[in-house]
Parts: sequence; structure tokens; C-alpha cells
Amino acid sequence: MTSLSANRHDIAVIGGGIVGLWTAFEAARQGRSVVLLEKRHIGAGASGGLLGALMPHQATSWNAKKQFQLDGLLTLEDEITALEELTGIDTGYRRCGRLMPIRNAEKRRKSDEWAEASHDAWPYPYRWMVAEATIYSDWLSPDEMPLGTNADNLSARVDPRNLVAALRKALELSGVAIREETTVLFDDTRKPLLPDGTPVVAGHIVLSAGWETFGLVDPGFAEPTGRGVKGQAALLKPAQPVDTAQPILYDNGTYVIAHDSGLVAVGSTSEDAFDDAASVDEKLDAVIDRARHLCPALVNAEVVEKWAGIRPRASGREPLVGPLPGFANTLIAAGGFKISFAIAHLMAKAVLAQTDDANPAFLPDIFLPKNRLKSLHD
Repeated sequence: MTSLSANRHDIAVIGGGIVGLWTAFEAARQGRSVVLLEKRHIGAGASGGLLGALMPHQATSWNAKKQFQLDGLLTLEDEITALEELTGIDTGYRRCGRLMPIRNAEKRRKSDEWAEASHDAWPYPYRWMVAEATIYSDWLSPDEMPLGTNADNLSARVDPRNLVAALRKALELSGVAIREETTVLFDDTRKPLLPDGTPVVAGHIVLSAGWETFGLVDPGFAEPTGRGVKGQAALLKPAQPVDTAQPILYDNGTYVIAHDSGLVAVGSTSEDAFDDAASVDEKLDAVIDRARHLCPALVNAEVVEKWAGIRPRASGREPLVGPLPGFANTLIAAGGFKISFAIAHLMAKAVLAQTDDANPAFLPDIFLPKNRLKSLHD
């Protein structure tokens, strides 16, 4: 392997998941020389999963995180269109909307509040709505929505693996050096190096290694920066073809998402404690059963794949984006958790905007690690 110190790049991205891929691609589009270092293979972690849900938060109690996610949802479509034109790869993106059943009077009252708030928080024509059960009875079981359903026309979905493949090809077309099976560590002075001691030398290092990011940087901070949360999901093949434009179904943590392949993704668990990151078990079976109750089209569907992976959840819940205190020329872009696919392209732009040492761009306080990470030496 050619020494990384012999070929200095402007940007070295550590991690080949959705955030690292968008960061490397955006850096290349800015005319920078880029190397991407991935411990296993591109999309090996949670970014190689099955769901691909792109859903907004409720429009009440508006805050900076919700606005950031909304900006991501609104701008992602154009980004994906450009990516598909560049690579010729269909990412399976569709603005399909979402349904969430209403089961009691209090939820119906709150639903009306969410719908009203969307008029102020979301740009026209996107709205949160309350619909009657009979409208969607062929996709969402009427028994599951006694008081109707929440609906929105902003939610979208994407095929995670197709998007990862498109981004990889975009990097190749853009001249980004991709090095898989390449582990990066940080030494006692917080400098990155390969296991053989070769230093990783670049103008700036961007750490986007999913949930493993936290283990790489935690020794430098007084409290954990985040943790991994296991999720299990499955792909089902319905007994009869389904309309692939159907809205996402979501209910108490269960997702049902029709993809252009004709397969339906269902998930997911959220497990803080686990022994095996890649194992599937009865927890997923329970989610599949729940999905079958929600969606009549899945009653006799065949399970064609089961999957498990670890998602990165930052300790403060908001993603960590910005310079890492105490790490020279090193920035972090991680912790998007369940909304990573909706905001990864904006996380990439935000973290790269911080690499202008003379005039770093402004970041909202919720994303600045220096405001949330206390060094052991403070």
C-alpha cells in the first residue's frame, strides 16, 4: 500500500457509511483531493440496511434540529437527481408520504395540533394532515386506525443500498481514492494512524465512522460521546404485487416501506443492549408480525432477507458536526441515528464548511462539539 503520508490529501474521510460518502463526494465537488478510508467495505454498517425512511418530525415545538432535518428533506431530492444523472444508478427515491394510525381521542387531538402547526413550519405544498380510515384501507388495516390516520406528503423513501452504490460510483468518477479494509486508530496524541504506525496525513481529517466513531474519540472526553443502538429489519415479498408508490406506514417503532423492487421493507428494533451486532432473533419476528397486522398486503408475504446493524446515537441526541476539541485538524460528522439518510448531505456540507481555518462557517450551537464535549483536560 502506498503510504498515506507520501500522498497528502486535502481531506481524509474516515468511514464509508452514508455520512462519510456524502462528505467525500461534496469535498470532491469542491475541487479538493480526497481519500476515504473504510474499516471493512463501503456501506458495511447501518448504511447498508433495508429501510430508507425519510420522515419529518411533528411540526410543533419547532427547534434547530427539526429545521435542519426539514432542510435536509427539502434539498435531498435535487441532490439525488444530480447523483442519478451523474452515475446512471437509480437510488429508489420517491416522495411517497407517510401514514400513522390514530388509536385514541388524545392522539386525535394532538394530531390536529400537528396538522395546524405544519402550516407555519413547513413550506407549501407540504402538510401534515388527518385523514379518515376508509381512504387507505387497502394498505393500512382499518382495524389499526379506529380514529383515522395521520398523513403527510413530505415523507419520502430511498433504497439504502442503491444510494450507497450511487455514491460510491460518484466518488470513483470524481477521483476520490477509496481504501477499504483500512483501519484507522488515534494515538495518545490524538493523531490518526494505520495499525502499522503509518500516519494519516491530510489537511483535515473528517471522522464519520458511524457508531464506531464514539469509541475512537471517547478516550479524550470526560463523558461518552454516544453509543450504538442495534436495529433489526427484514425484506418481504408480498403474495400479490403491491403499488410501490404506497406511503410509508409507521406505528410505534414499526415501519412498512414499499420499494421499487416490489419488495417491502419492515423494521425496526431499537436495542441498547445486545451481544451480537449482526444476529437476528425473536425481536425481529415480533416486528414482522406487527407489520403483518398493520398492512393486509403482508399477511402471506415471504420473508426473503433478515438484517441487523448498529446505528450511531450521539449522547445529546443531536448529531455531532464540527471540530473535535483537542484533535488537531480533525472534525466529526456522526450521530444522525434514525435520520441520517435525510440529513447526511447537509452534515457533509456543514462539516466541510468548518475546514476553512481562517474563516470557518457558522454552525448552530446544537451541532458544535465544543459546546457538548468536555475534555478530560478541561
